[in-house]
Amino acid sequence: MIGQTTSASAVAVAGINLTGSSTRGLRWLAVLGALSLALGAVMDPQRGWASVLFCGVSLLGLGLAGLYFIAIHDAADAGWATAFRRIPEAMMGLIPVGSLFILLAITLGGRHLYSWLPDGFGGEGFKGLWLQSGFFYLRSVIYLAVFGFFGWAVRRSSHRRTESPSGVGSKPGRGLAAAFLLLGSVTLTLASVDWLQSLEPHWFSTMWGVYEFANLFAAGLAALLLLAAWLDHHGYSVVNREHLFDLGKLLFAMSTFWMYIWFSQAMLIWYSNLAEEAIYFTDRLSLGWGPMMVVSVLLNWVVPFFVLMSRRAKRSQMILVRVSMVVLVGHALDLFVEILPPVVGGKPSFGLAEVGAGLLVVALLFLVSLRQLRQAALVPLGDPYLEESLHYHS
Repeated sequence: MIGQTTSASAVAVAGINLTGSSTRGLRWLAVLGALSLALGAVMDPQRGWASVLFCGVSLLGLGLAGLYFIAIHDAADAGWATAFRRIPEAMMGLIPVGSLFILLAITLGGRHLYSWLPDGFGGEGFKGLWLQSGFFYLRSVIYLAVFGFFGWAVRRSSHRRTESPSGVGSKPGRGLAAAFLLLGSVTLTLASVDWLQSLEPHWFSTMWGVYEFANLFAAGLAALLLLAAWLDHHGYSVVNREHLFDLGKLLFAMSTFWMYIWFSQAMLIWYSNLAEEAIYFTDRLSLGWGPMMVVSVLLNWVVPFFVLMSRRAKRSQMILVRVSMVVLVGHALDLFVEILPPVVGGKPSFGLAEVGAGLLVVALLFLVSLRQLRQAALVPLGDPYLEESLHYHS
């Protein structure tokens, strides 16, 4: 179990070295998920491609959450998370994997997902110009290139900095982190509009970009906590109770921020009562998706808010792991509620494709992250902020 302090000598200095039995179950889970997704896609192509899009957005979002965590940490010149920074860095390995799923979804399955493809939206004004198939594909490639470049650059800079031959690395590159926080956030906003909001081309929300950021960052914090617990279970303890306490506070805060954005969007749409805005909720409620929207609120905010309110809960690895699982399920459900109604239509139902997509995301989260963790020292011994992190008290 995680103790009160973390020692660099207590964990692996070179990459982690898990036995085959440690990840064999994850590989079988990935195979089962892929087969279920493929079988579900054969039975119902629309549901299948919707699930492929779900996989892409989920995996890319978790990877970007790791990148955001490191970028915020570096831009603020913070040191408290240095001892476990390799975990969010490893999560960045999900960016190319998620990008591949998204490219497959929008190119091979685009006609099943987007009603305006391949002929374009056909409307007048800016939306008619924006939703053109060629421009849509070009933008998607640019988005993924931006995400991929910053993921590669930030991780490479971190490894070169902290694994210098002299053993004493330099301070974080704040310029690179600040550039991502600016350019990456604009890119994320546009990408979320293109890949998710345009599933319903007549609907729009000016809060969509920040809503999707809240989604991915809250889910990313939950994934980070699960990966840290996995490593601790296998003898690689890189977080102490003080780190857990701050991660718990962040998860508590981001869950509340997600709820604030969810409520703000819903309240403003209800108050203005404009048909072109209200269709997102009226269509889902008329088809019976209302209970699932309520469940997503319970899992994404109510549970973490009340469970993590106490100081003791935020210091408990067991409680944080359970809350993290609830949050990840909640955000998966919320994403399905975003994607399935405009693509599949009809009343709520989950089949092989959706179950397979969920299993595949979980398996790839661990398999890809653990593979990345094997490629570098688990603890950045050359980081000048390491001692501050090891003796950090919140």
